[in-house]
Amino acid sequence: MNINLEIVTLEEKEKLKKLLQLYLHDLSLYFPLPFNSITCEYDYNIDKYFSDNYAYFIKDNNNILGFILVDDNKNNNYEISEIFVLNNYKRNKIGKESVTKVFNLHRGNWTIKAVPNSIIAESFWKNIVKEYTNNNYIEEYTGKYNRLEIYFSNGN
Repeated sequence: MNINLEIVTLEEKEKLKKLLQLYLHDLSLYFPLPFNSITCEYDYNIDKYFSDNYAYFIKDNNNILGFILVDDNKNNNYEISEIFVLNNYKRNKIGKESVTKVFNLHRGNWTIKAVPNSIIAESFWKNIVKEYTNNNYIEEYTGKYNRLEIYFSNGN
């Protein structure tokens, strides 16, 4: 596979919204998410990813395999707020390769927050960050859901 990241354009916003619904449905296994019974959608405002933040499609050639949403918290402080790979593409290191590409695109201080109560998510993030930083990161468990947070810097 030839994995690349492409910025999601305004014209592609509806595609991202559809993928986001699949992701949120999966995520709802781990903690409650607001579901709108009128629209039959999970509530999630993606507008901020079309102004000051970044929305990327994960692609192989022109095929969309998933997405990554990156928050730019200013002054070179970044956070991957969401990552999603379609089920039929999981277990192919697509997530790892995509995350590494995002880290290389945005140099600075990073915060990663794993999905609460998910051993799979914690393992995914720990393995990627450990390898990417050569074990130079900080981790802690915080908040109501005792969520894993990882902090590291890859230069400014």
